[in-house]
Amino acid sequence: MPGDFPLDPIVATFARYGVRRASMNDVAVALGVSRQSLYNRFGSKASLAEWAMQALIDGSLVSALASIDQPAKTLPARLVDALDAWVGRHMGALHASPHSAEVVAMLRRDPPDAVRAAERRLVAAMAEAIRLSGPGSAVSRAGSMAQALCWTARGLVHAVPDHAGFRRQLDHIVGALVAR
Repeated sequence: MPGDFPLDPIVATFARYGVRRASMNDVAVALGVSRQSLYNRFGSKASLAEWAMQALIDGSLVSALASIDQPAKTLPARLVDALDAWVGRHMGALHASPHSAEVVAMLRRDPPDAVRAAERRLVAAMAEAIRLSGPGSAVSRAGSMAQALCWTARGLVHAVPDHAGFRRQLDHIVGALVAR
């Protein structure tokens, strides 16, 4: 089962060296296992990278959806938390990686179907939350607002210098869009 290996060291290794340049040995060293155990489990570096990307997407989506489902919080707080879980939490790794431009270019050019499907689920959940909890003026355009917020969050990751700035800007934007 691939889940036997912790995801963070794998992602950190790919971020450090780039997916193309990272070797199975680099990943094995980061995990403290033999290279052969990685080959036994995944078969190839491509399969390992695919598993890591899917696990990252799945984990981000689960966290984002859980953030939306927090009835004790206000709608803006839930939306900001969800967008932070979806993209904001990856800012540190993205900004620290010398290969972030490679990753960003790849995702802009041809985002994997898994990313598209996960973001559709997130947008649908955000739209439903806006429909149920948003001000009257937001309800009729909940889907468009949710999609625009996702796009905005993805852009903010590159436009602000740190995670605190990301949260601050997103708080202002979400608050302005879904204010009562």
